[in-house]
Amino acid sequence: MWEVWEVWEERTQNFLFYPQSPHPPSSFLSLHPTPYTLHPSCCPILKKNPMNSEDSLIVAIDQSWSDDFAVGLKGWILSKEGAIDEVKISVGETSIPITSWHPRPDAIAAYPQYSQNENCGFVVQVPRLAEHPLTFTAKTQGTTASKTLVVTGAPLQTSPDVSQGGGIFGEFIQLVNDRHLRILEIGSRVVSPGSASKRDLFPGAASYTGFDYYGDDNTDVVGDAHRLSQYFDGQRFDAIFSLSVFEHLAMPWLVAMEINKCLEVGGITFHATHFSWPLHETPWDFWRFSDEGLKVLFSPPMGFETINAGLFNPLRMHLDTFVAGQELLPLSPGFAGVAILAQKTADLNANRFNWDVTMEEVLGNQSHYPQKE
Repeated sequence: MWEVWEVWEERTQNFLFYPQSPHPPSSFLSLHPTPYTLHPSCCPILKKNPMNSEDSLIVAIDQSWSDDFAVGLKGWILSKEGAIDEVKISVGETSIPITSWHPRPDAIAAYPQYSQNENCGFVVQVPRLAEHPLTFTAKTQGTTASKTLVVTGAPLQTSPDVSQGGGIFGEFIQLVNDRHLRILEIGSRVVSPGSASKRDLFPGAASYTGFDYYGDDNTDVVGDAHRLSQYFDGQRFDAIFSLSVFEHLAMPWLVAMEINKCLEVGGITFHATHFSWPLHETPWDFWRFSDEGLKVLFSPPMGFETINAGLFNPLRMHLDTFVAGQELLPLSPGFAGVAILAQKTADLNANRFNWDVTMEEVLGNQSHYPQKE
């Protein structure tokens, strides 16, 4: 923590500094009712410098990252002057407001006298373009020469051969609303912090049904997507979709077959999942997909044809350890997400495709999808 207290000790005639404590140590001052209460054992005189704008803020950074194009921060901020209305953060010439706030009970406990708002924790990403001065030193026939260059971050190059999938979900939403379709969402439970139900995206839908492995207020039917058709007793939908679900399916090909069983012929299905992403929801984090891989799952032999498919959210891949030959890996195009929009053209031929295996046979009885507390 960054606040500095100055305590005048009469016996030593010195100021004592405590830069890493929210209050003067208990050996000098009691913590209640105010940070200025004198401790009876030594009676120091507490002095505070005149408060300027920098002194009035208490800021802590818990985690950070940076690359040539951005700085990411997680931390918290309090003001000694009262509740904070707005915070902007600047890196070089770039300044943006912090908009993502969350509670930080640890900060409030450390500074109860400044606890006007418990949502003092933040996460933020600030764009910037880094510059790196580089000095080259060469020895030639007994002489030494140096040259300094300034290198700026290189923009990420996206290959023109890569299909862009960022707008495909919008296509799906428009089709559902314009055609007033009956829609089923696989993975309807609201899980991630800051996420929300997708139900409101489909005001024109004839009906919305939420399906998930665990229940919540947004889930109408609880069950295993590998046996999807068994929960609807012959009922069919005009549209089925999922967001960040297919990577968690032990047998995604089996779920594609079940989606076929639950869709009307001519119905549409949309799925967005990960091409590259950190491990999450382990141990049930099974797969990563390319757009070509999703086309195989929703292919003509499975009773589908692809309307659109592609990758989205470009990213750079950095190895944390040196690997010879991979020095320029971050310059290769990478993507976080992948999506497909397909249409059902025919019912599944059960004689051609049969995968009569249970989840327990594949994963054992001790493996379960993690349930939020």
